Amino acid sequence: MKNILVAVDFSAASRKATDYAAALASSFNAKMQLIHAYYIPVPVGDTPGYIPLSLEEVHQENEAMMQREIEYLAANYTISVDGFVRNGTTISVVKELAKELKTDLLIMGMKGAGKTGGIFGSTVVSAIRKMNIPLLVIPEDSGFSFIKHITFAADFVEKAGQKPYKLLEEFINHFNADLQVLHVQKNEAVMQGAEVAGKVAAEVNFSRLKHSFHTMVDENVERGITDFIATNRTDLLVMVAHHHNIFQRWFGTEHSRNMVYQVKVPLLVLHDE
Repeated sequence: MKNILVAVDFSAASRKATDYAAALASSFNAKMQLIHAYYIPVPVGDTPGYIPLSLEEVHQENEAMMQREIEYLAANYTISVDGFVRNGTTISVVKELAKELKTDLLIMGMKGAGKTGGIFGSTVVSAIRKMNIPLLVIPEDSGFSFIKHITFAADFVEKAGQKPYKLLEEFINHFNADLQVLHVQKNEAVMQGAEVAGKVAAEVNFSRLKHSFHTMVDENVERGITDFIATNRTDLLVMVAHHHNIFQRWFGTEHSRNMVYQVKVPLLVLHDE
């Protein structure tokens, strides 16, 4: 992993993600870049009460906040950091810059459920759904710790190729972590044929890694994952976002989007496309 991009909005949750990213970049000896996107809508006609905003003034203010963030990191970490401030929607700006910088990992902060302010929350969900860059989501109450235990939540229905596992394998090898492969079944019945085939494929993909398989039985997959994490030490939760698989469907409904708020540990989202 050579390039880490962090989306920042200068909130407390954003700072938590920045601290985590800085520690990770230091550990991997990776380059770290910060990106802040701001958006000023174009006024329509003579809207009553509208106060003209100077794009230059807004940009300069955001540049000043970015500079303070860079100075904070320079004072607390021995890493090199670049900062970018661009006008536009967060997803479009981040996606464009990530491609420009050949980003290996995007990191974003996540506020807890019910908290307000900042760009994160729905933006994180949008990033998961609309971007295929590996995304590490850092909960506001989570701090960096040496990653020794990784839980990979697998549905075994979709067969992933090797692509999504490359970064996961890099994390495991770098930290000498153990991998817990978790499958949540909705009933006590044996796995369906497609799930059995998926597990066999997973065995092949993880054959070079220290790993173990675990099964939770719960009608609610989301709850099964959180219950497993509550009773099994997990420093990093990993999921693969296939096209149209259960993970994508989770983030397609209001209820299941709560998953990203409920997780108390860093969540690494990988993509199989």
